[in-house]
Amino acid sequence: MKDHYIPENKFPIEIDRNIFILGNYFFNLFLIIGNRHSALFEVGISAVVDTVINQLELLDIDPDFIISSHPHSDHITGLPGLAQRYPKARIVSAAGAKEFIEHPKAGPLLFKEDIFMSKSLAIHNIKPGRPSLEKIPNLAGSMVVHDKQSIDLGRITLDLIKIKGHSPGNLIGVLNEKRILFCSDSLGFHFPGRGYLPLFFTHADSYLSTLDFIKEFNPSIICPAHQGPLSGKAAATGIQESLDITLNTIKNIKLSTLSGKTLARDIFKKSYKDEFALYTVDNIKNCAALIVKRAKESKINFS
Repeated sequence: MKDHYIPENKFPIEIDRNIFILGNYFFNLFLIIGNRHSALFEVGISAVVDTVINQLELLDIDPDFIISSHPHSDHITGLPGLAQRYPKARIVSAAGAKEFIEHPKAGPLLFKEDIFMSKSLAIHNIKPGRPSLEKIPNLAGSMVVHDKQSIDLGRITLDLIKIKGHSPGNLIGVLNEKRILFCSDSLGFHFPGRGYLPLFFTHADSYLSTLDFIKEFNPSIICPAHQGPLSGKAAATGIQESLDITLNTIKNIKLSTLSGKTLARDIFKKSYKDEFALYTVDNIKNCAALIVKRAKESKINFS
């Protein structure tokens, strides 16, 4: 991790003209500035809200759109703080996100994860700017993307596309003119220099279809939500590496004679380190179990 770590004081980072990465190494938010409007893609966690606000003030930008990529804890718990600071901003989410976070089991898990992630950042000398999440993020009244929604920012258009495979209510963002793609977790969890962990939590085959879409788009810059963007040759290489690892993961699980519990335990042991240790043990164990379950459900025939 130390070879790829980006210090917090390096942010905001301009990755293309009028496109900035905000937040920190672990939680990336992307600001797209048009001639008339600006959009913030990703909202992060509560611990990064004040850092992001300071970065936006440094750039002298109040975002007109705040876009939640999906309702997992590390992509939604920063929303209340950002929405409070920028009350005129239009909140954008995908169909299914509101229902996900309003499920009775969701609230306690969101609170637990947000507290743990805040403490984990403090271990890395990134001081949380505010207390952890106190209430469930409110998506009532948000602009809901059911399939695809284009937002004209002024001489640049951000296309939001609802995709499947990783999470309910999942969006990716596309700037066709610049061939830049904001993929959130749809490329998997990136361990820079060490590969990817595929994150097909809802449907493995749909997750692969999303990866195929990303590969066909052939982005010049691809922007995951963690550990920084990839550009040029690194973007193409990263997409192919993620595809290969995902297919091999599904194949190895489907063809294995080991029990599901054993397979999940092996995935947890291999992945719960470095950047992934910012999340609770229970969360990552559940992720590992979902990976095994969805792989076994895959319709791909490897025989």
